[in-house]
Amino acid sequence: MKKKLARVLAVGAAAVGVLAFSAGPASAGGVSEQISGAYGSADFYYSSKTTANRIYLKLLDRAPDGHHVRLRVQSVTPDRVVTSYAWRKVTTGAGTTGEWVTDLQDTRGIRALRIQVCVFEGDSALGCDESKWDDNTYY
Repeated sequence: MKKKLARVLAVGAAAVGVLAFSAGPASAGGVSEQISGAYGSADFYYSSKTTANRIYLKLLDRAPDGHHVRLRVQSVTPDRVVTSYAWRKVTTGAGTTGEWVTDLQDTRGIRALRIQVCVFEGDSALGCDESKWDDNTYY
């Protein structure tokens, strides 16, 4: 009886160990920002200190002013180096929305991510604002 109980406890402990070291879901965070004429949001899914494997972006042109709106992701490394990524644009007029899914990797590390939302006339920014930083919970 004692041997059987010991075997059951050993199997149970091994099962708990497997569960404790299984890969968990990616860490997620979200931000949003608005300025006069534009609203942007992002959901970030971190899978490590160096990777955001899913980034969902949304941008809305809110004003019938003839200007287009842009959004981009910015990252910051543990050494506080900020990197700006490619612009996403909505040029189809007020009330229209653009949505994108992307990912990014930085071997220096991704300490946090945010978005920058702007209103543009041609290639000139008329106004921009940044969201708060969303910290990567792997740090």
